[in-house]
Amino acid sequence: MQRFTILLFVFVAGCREQPGAPAAATPQVQRVGEVGGTEGHSANGPQLSEAIVGGIVLKPNVVIDGKLSLLLPEDFSEMDEERLKLKYPNELRPTLVYTNESAAINVAINHTTKRMRRSEIDAFHKQMEGTYRKFHPTATWFHSGFVDIDGRDWIKLDLRTPASDTEIRNIMVGTSVDGRLLLVSFNVTMQLEDQWLEAAEAIIQSLRVRD
Repeated sequence: MQRFTILLFVFVAGCREQPGAPAAATPQVQRVGEVGGTEGHSANGPQLSEAIVGGIVLKPNVVIDGKLSLLLPEDFSEMDEERLKLKYPNELRPTLVYTNESAAINVAINHTTKRMRRSEIDAFHKQMEGTYRKFHPTATWFHSGFVDIDGRDWIKLDLRTPASDTEIRNIMVGTSVDGRLLLVSFNVTMQLEDQWLEAAEAIIQSLRVRD
């Protein structure tokens, strides 16, 4: 249980409306060009294509051995091992983190070793929400529940948590892929939240899984 709790908090460590509030508006996406082949695969829907959302250019990427494709900001880069260890000191750090130059905005991806069937996702959601409410009692909650992304059920937690010198908006989603828990998280400092929230939702809605 302790190991699992640590796993959850890995996703908010890197960035330093209450439940039932209306969902965020659908991002206004300007399509630039569809990407073929494996660059933007989708199991159930159209392939991902380059897009501009809120003035931010998002491009298709394929990660974790082709299991996941998603849109990422074109100027984000993969966090190197040294920086990853500094920002996520626990050994249960995410598999991949994509970040901007200042590391104030992160997209963290973790295909964990935790075995999880799709039928267990509901129980995991309840445990995950309970853990965050316990350790962040002053957090502002925007959503906690399930969302459909490309025909697959994902849990989604969206909350703003306090940090040492600011607050962090965390949008976390999770599902079962190949019988293992996959977590994807977008986090951004409160100062940049309004500028990035629309793009964050577009990134989350772009998730495409192949298993």
